This record gives sequence, structure tokens and C-alpha cells, in this order.
Amino acid sequence: MKRSRFGIAAMVGGFVGEWACAAAAQSAYAADSAFLKVLTERVDFTVQQIPALGRHLWQLPSIIDGRTALLLLGIVVAGLAAEVVARLLLSRLRVRTIDRLVGHSPLRAFGAALMLDIVALVALFIAGRVVLSRMGDPQSIGHLLGQQVFQALFYWRAFNLLFRAFLRPATPEGRIAPVDDATARSLLIALNWVVVLPLIANHLGRALLNTGAPKEVVSAAIILYAPLIAACLLWVVWHWHKEMAAWLSAMVSDRKVGRQLKLDAAHRWWMFGLAFYAAMGAAAVYAALTESGTAARGLGMIETTLLVLLLFETLMHRVTRHIVSELPMAGDVVADCLRLIARLYAIILIADALMVRVLGAMTADEWVAHDRGAKIAAISLVAIYAFWRFLRFRMDSYIAANPLPSADAAADSEDDVKVAASRLRTLMPLLRAMAGSVILVVGGLLVLSELGVNITPLIAGASVFGLAVSFGSQSLVRDVVSGIFFLAEDAFRIGEYVDCSKVKGTVEGFSVRCLKLRHQNGQLHIVPFGQVMHITNFSRDWTVVKFNLAFAPGTDVELLRKTVKKIGTDMMEEPAFKPILMQPLKMQGVVDIKDSSLIVRFKFMARPKNPSAIQRMGVRRMYEQLPKVGIQFATPTMPFTIPGMVPVATATTITPSAAAPAAAAPPAEAPPAPAKAAE
Repeated sequence: MKRSRFGIAAMVGGFVGEWACAAAAQSAYAADSAFLKVLTERVDFTVQQIPALGRHLWQLPSIIDGRTALLLLGIVVAGLAAEVVARLLLSRLRVRTIDRLVGHSPLRAFGAALMLDIVALVALFIAGRVVLSRMGDPQSIGHLLGQQVFQALFYWRAFNLLFRAFLRPATPEGRIAPVDDATARSLLIALNWVVVLPLIANHLGRALLNTGAPKEVVSAAIILYAPLIAACLLWVVWHWHKEMAAWLSAMVSDRKVGRQLKLDAAHRWWMFGLAFYAAMGAAAVYAALTESGTAARGLGMIETTLLVLLLFETLMHRVTRHIVSELPMAGDVVADCLRLIARLYAIILIADALMVRVLGAMTADEWVAHDRGAKIAAISLVAIYAFWRFLRFRMDSYIAANPLPSADAAADSEDDVKVAASRLRTLMPLLRAMAGSVILVVGGLLVLSELGVNITPLIAGASVFGLAVSFGSQSLVRDVVSGIFFLAEDAFRIGEYVDCSKVKGTVEGFSVRCLKLRHQNGQLHIVPFGQVMHITNFSRDWTVVKFNLAFAPGTDVELLRKTVKKIGTDMMEEPAFKPILMQPLKMQGVVDIKDSSLIVRFKFMARPKNPSAIQRMGVRRMYEQLPKVGIQFATPTMPFTIPGMVPVATATTITPSAAAPAAAAPPAEAPPAPAKAAE
């Protein structure tokens, strides 16, 4: 009975779900059908206005008299002539200014040349206004058309001024864009077309309205010329796509993350350009049909934002491209922060244009709350990024100022080399990685929270995931925890020679899980911290070096002691050994008498930097000074000699000729420092 009830309930639920889906699909289909019907009717109605458009264009000579047409042409001619004359008069001054300032400050050279170009633009403005003032009544058709022509001309030349300031086809010394002369000339033409063609499309419709054409006629005109303008823009994108790709790819830094991905995007930018200008043409046609130009204005705003962002990124690249060091400079950090601010602001403007104007997903009032959250999130992101970059800059500066000891530091025993890194220098790479991870996680959660995303499930999910990982990777957790304690206790530093019970070597690096030891023969041992039972550090604090020398029978032991003490005291006073020696070289006493030789032990205490150099120098000075006071080293003795054979010494003592090398060479398994070879 229970199964039958469940079966009936499932059947009823299935019928209800099917009915709901069918109803939703039917309503969506009905909405789409209604929209298509209205759109088709608008297309038919607008196409029917084409004959009226032809009649209106035929009547334009009677609407615009010859004087008005000449004045309209005069605005363009006078403005352009004034700009050209001003540019020619200021050309020498511009070249001298660029040559004088570009070597010291490229930004000042750019600003000075831009100010001279603005003077030429002011001349265009004055000449155009003078001609416009002769158009008569401000409410007349001629004056309205003249105002349009003047606005379009000034807008075009203002953008041309910016493009010319960055490209400088005639003065490559002051060029901001990283392109050659031929590419600069081609790009200047292309960017002018990108500005002029939308201007023509926009002002043609307004001009028809000002001449008294009905809105239906203007819509018909837009339907006719908007696809043509869009086709021209598509041709511009395709014809100059290689030149623009050269500009974009030249700004991709070799030191940034994702360089290959950025290069691919720079070389394939034309795909986005074709899609964008095709959408602009469709938006213009749609605006003509629906009498709503919101989408077209939104796309125009996106185009302007992207152009301004391109110029800003080019300026930042020109300012910072002289920084060739792998270590980021303070100016590079500031430039990256400014880039982030500009990019985030551009993203907010583009999102506003898309959501409100292009797609119509929400009204302007509904977007206010999202816009406020996006701006707060952007400010938070900029603050977090600036904090991280300056923190990393300080860490990288410290790492660069405190280089790690070289792998062959022990071999350069005669030089003042750095044997071990400081504790902070040892931990700095790990601290940098940990700080970056913490800032990334906390900052990401903060930004998502400002954007309206509920971060509670993310935190809970991360906790559950971390717990599952900890249970499934107990050995990994043990390695990490052991490594944290070893690092906290300062058990080793990079460059120190340690013994980890199973392997020995110089600490070359480490991570949160394992330790990297370089054996003196070249092998690299990677030891997980969980397998390290104890660490014996041979390079910490101090070391006592003991060695034996053999002297001839009858040696005055007291004279030997005093002479060696004098040698040790003199070495303690020398600047080369004073920072290293903690106790002077001295004689401990006679340890053995065998094979007709007196075995004497010597010792000294030094810092574990390079004690082998002190030992070799002490043996050398004893070899030079002891014979002068009558103390002789032991010599090999032979009980008999066979003719034709080289005599073989029967004693195993250290002779003067072999004393220094024997004292310097450690055993096969000994560390580079002589502390291991002391006994």
C-alpha cells in the first residue's frame, strides 16, 4: 500500500513538473515570438521610410544654402590649417625639448611635448570658433550643423593629439609606444580611422535631425549606413592587426607571470576587435529600430575606456622599461599599483556599461548598490596588493643584500667567504611564501565579501577539506610539523654543515616538508623532516681544532711551547685572523714517543667560518720559525737501504713537508670545516 502511494505521488509530481516546464517553455517562446514580431514590424516600417530619406536628401541644397555650406567647410579647413601652422612653428622647439629631456626624464619630455601639441589644439579651437561665430542665429540650422562639425572636429583632433603624442612617427626619441617608425605611422592612421568612423556615424544621424528629418527617416538612414561603417571598422581591425599586435606584445614583460598567455592574447587581439565592432554595428541598427541608443552608447563608452587604458599602460611601460634588474625596484612596485588601479577602474566602467546599457540586465538604480560594492572591493584589493608588493619588495631587497654562501665556499679557504646565512636570511623565502599565501587567502575572502559573495560556505568547505587532507596525509603533516619545530628552534641555517643521523652535508635549501643537503662530493640529499631524528650542527658558535706534529728526539719542549705561544699570540693580533680566532694556537703537550720522534699535540679555538685556513697558516709559521730557534722536525729513518730502491720511512709521524697538507685535508666523510677532523 505504501509503495502504491509513493508511486501515485511520483506520477503526480512528474505530471506537475512536466506541465511546469512546458508552461515555462511556452511562455519563453511566446515572449521571443512577440519580440521577433515587433522587431520585424519595425524593420518593415523603417525600410518603407527609405524613399522619404531620398526625398529629404534631395531637399538638402534648399535647406542648407551655399554660404552655410562654405562656412561648414571653413570650420574644418580653418581649424586644420591653424593646427598645422602651429605645429610647424613649434616643431623645432618640440624636437629640442625632447632631445634635452628624454635622456634625463622620459616623463618630463613626454609632458613638455604634449603641452606644445595642446597649443596647436588651442589654435584649432580658436580658428574653429571664429568661423562658427559667423554662422548667425544660434538656433538656426546652419549654426546647429556648424556646432556639430566643430565638436566632431575638436573631438577627433584631441584623440589624434593623444595618439600622436604616444606614437611620434617623426621623432622616435620621444616615442612612448614600443614600435618602430613604420609601425608608428601605420598605427596613427588606424587609430584615427577608429575614432573618425564612429564620429561620422553618430553625427550623420544628428545632422539629419537638425535639418528637420523625421525620426523614422533618420532610423532608415542609420540602417543603411551603420553596416557600412561597421564593415569599415572591421576592415581597419584586420588590415592593421599585425601592427597593433606588435604594440601589445612589446609591452609584455619577461619578468611577469603568464607571459606566454599574454603574448598569445596580444597576437590574437583582432578576434576580440572583430567581434566588438560587429556588435557595435548590430547595436547601432538595433538602436535605429527601437529608438533606444543605450546599447550603442554603452559600447562606445567601452571603446573609449579600452583606448585610454591602452595609452595608460603604454605610458607605464615606457616609464618602467629601464628597470632591467631581476629584483623589482620601488618605482616598478608603484607602477604596478597604478596599473592595478587603472585596470580595476576600467573593469568597473565596462561592467557598468555592459550591465546597465548594453545588456539591460538591471536599471541604473539597481546598479548603484553593486557599483558601490565593486568600488569598495577595488579599494580593498588595491590596498592588499600594495601591502603585499611593498612587503615583498622589502623581503627581496633583504635577500639580495644578504646572498647565500656559494657551494664551493669551503674550497676558497684563503678568502674571506661567507660560510652560513643568518637565521632571518634562511627563513626569508619560507616567510615570503607564507605571507603571500595568507594575504592571498584573507584578501581574496575580503574582496569576495565586499562583492556580495557569502564566504561562510567557502570557509567551512576549506576547513572540512583541510581536515580530510590532514587525516589522509599523516606523514605529510608529520613532516610539516617537524619542519616547523626545527625551523623555530633554529637547528640549521643555509650554508651550515649538519649531520642528520643518516646523511651529512651542507644545507642548500629547504621547504616546509623536507631538507636539502649537499654532500661534499656533490650528491644532493633530500630528507623529509619527519625522518630526521636529530641534527648535529658542525657550523655553529665555535670549534676546537687539534692536530699532531712529530719533532726530533731531544727537542726542548719548553722552548717549543713558548715559541708556539708567541706564534699564536701574533696571529690573534692580525686583522685577518682576529675576527675568527677565539683562543690562540698553543701546545697541549707531548702525547706519544715512537719511532725516534716526539709526537706533540697543538690546538686552537676558532669560529666555524674557515678554521682550516688558520691551521694551515699556523703549521706554515711553525715550519718557518721553529728551525730558527733550534727546534727540528722528525725525519724518516731507514734501518737499511737496498740499492736501486727509494727509501721508505718506517715512522708514521707527520713530517714538515707533509704537515700542512695533512692538516688541511679532512677525512672522506668529514665536513669541509676542520672541526670534524680535529680528533
